[in-house]
Amino acid sequence: MRNPYAAAYVAGAVGTGALGVLVTLRNAWLGHPPPYAARNIARHVLSRLFGRKLSRREASQWAFALRAGYGPLLGMGWGLVRRRTSKWTLLHSGALLGLGVLAFERAAFPVFKATAAEGSWSRAEHVWLFAQTALFGVVTEATMRWLVKEEAPASP
Repeated sequence: MRNPYAAAYVAGAVGTGALGVLVTLRNAWLGHPPPYAARNIARHVLSRLFGRKLSRREASQWAFALRAGYGPLLGMGWGLVRRRTSKWTLLHSGALLGLGVLAFERAAFPVFKATAAEGSWSRAEHVWLFAQTALFGVVTEATMRWLVKEEAPASP
């Protein structure tokens, strides 16, 4: 892909898509969606914004819209900074992206009152958040590497 920013957008979308499989496994393992499930975040944030409680169906629809925008935008942000890490191994570069997303979300959740207080989360819920941000990072970076081939310098 010639345009690295378009590639970053697509990579973020692919990373988000990969989470679908993990989310199914996560919810089955936990026995419920965690506080940071997109549906729960949509319900918390948008219910306040709209001044009424969203139904489960509405929250699920908004969650899809939030994920469809959030992942590709994270990919775009990564596309702007990844030049410094593109020579690193896939795992190292992808893990850095995943840790960045994790740090961003941990800071943003309380600011936007998007989830219940992190102190109320189970240990497993914390582990799953780490796992899903790591998966997003590695899949997004792998997709970027596949879509954007670094040009080799011309030989003299």
